Amino acid sequence: MNFELNPEIKAIQKEARRFAVKEILPRLEADQFKRDLVSKMGELGFFGCAFPFRYGGSDLGFLAHSVVCEEISRADSGLRSLFNLQAATVAYTIMEWGTPEVRKKYVKDLVLARKLGCTCFSEPNAGSDLASMETQIEDRGDHFLLNGSKTWISNGTVAEVAVVYATYNRDLKHKGICAVVVETDQPGWSTRETPKLGDKSSPIAEIHLNGVTAPKKNLLGEWGEGFKVAMTALDRGRISVSSGAVGLAQACIDASVEYANKRVQFGKPIAQYQLVKGAIAEMVSFTEAARLMVRRGAWMNDQDMPFSREIAMAKYFAGEAVVKAAGLAMEIHGGMGYSLELPVEKYYRDSKLYQIGEGTANIMRLLIADDALGIKKANRPRLHVPGEFRHPE
Repeated sequence: MNFELNPEIKAIQKEARRFAVKEILPRLEADQFKRDLVSKMGELGFFGCAFPFRYGGSDLGFLAHSVVCEEISRADSGLRSLFNLQAATVAYTIMEWGTPEVRKKYVKDLVLARKLGCTCFSEPNAGSDLASMETQIEDRGDHFLLNGSKTWISNGTVAEVAVVYATYNRDLKHKGICAVVVETDQPGWSTRETPKLGDKSSPIAEIHLNGVTAPKKNLLGEWGEGFKVAMTALDRGRISVSSGAVGLAQACIDASVEYANKRVQFGKPIAQYQLVKGAIAEMVSFTEAARLMVRRGAWMNDQDMPFSREIAMAKYFAGEAVVKAAGLAMEIHGGMGYSLELPVEKYYRDSKLYQIGEGTANIMRLLIADDALGIKKANRPRLHVPGEFRHPE
């Protein structure tokens, strides 16, 4: 087994770190959405690691995607969500399930951040239980008609392209779900931003669809196949989310090491006290373990292997690791951690999302346990593999 990143991935990792230090960190206090930074990341190819060249990508794979995502989240966890949207759950899902015409129309613009995307899973009465969604899709002959509400939609207030999941028959549960690409600049699409604890640089919204339309060609997969589309999207999204958790955990370590070496109490730096050393050791060990698990999942995806089980474990563990790291960072910083003068309080607020988004910690536990107990295998046969998209259509 070779744990060394190849030269190409190291190069884009270095570029991502340079961008984070030069462009993101100086503007961290302005805790709000910054469209210009998203555009620059698109231009630099940060969202395109897993995409072939003809879609604006670099064909480096999801391991590279994970590494870049980690570096950006290390600077600002809120910007991590853009990797999920501009790459994993919107652009990649369209590339994976859309027709050649639909791929050509949307994917490259999303990868290069010329357009912004969002994925519409959650609803007021359907979060983890996607089969209970209430948003309706109707086949009107020459187009689809959508009515309903979505909630907790990242990029919801700024997205121009959405992948919307809806049901044509609730009695069929997951077999009645469809996935369709919707353009948001139309009557009937309305949004309201949702105030939230952390990740302030990533707008989250409620979305109301009242007579929203989509052309028939924008259906992803087959009619009633939306649950399959959703599951593959969530697997790839978990690469992004778990990578972001690792990046934020690393930021907690960076801040804590610097502070522990500078802060003097009782005549010596607090880094020399055993309890502080123990906290640092826990943070480093948990973060490094999470990093290895996440990168294994991303690598398995790149090798065309089933990886749902591995990325679920990585997502679960990385979420636990970052919450632990953020809590220990607060303890090491003491009163200064609780103040607004240092970024540790932001890390603490941002960390909790990683136990919730893209499958809660409890859902990940169920998936992992069902697999271990032989109740339900987590790894499904691959429906599509990355190699399918490298060749001209």
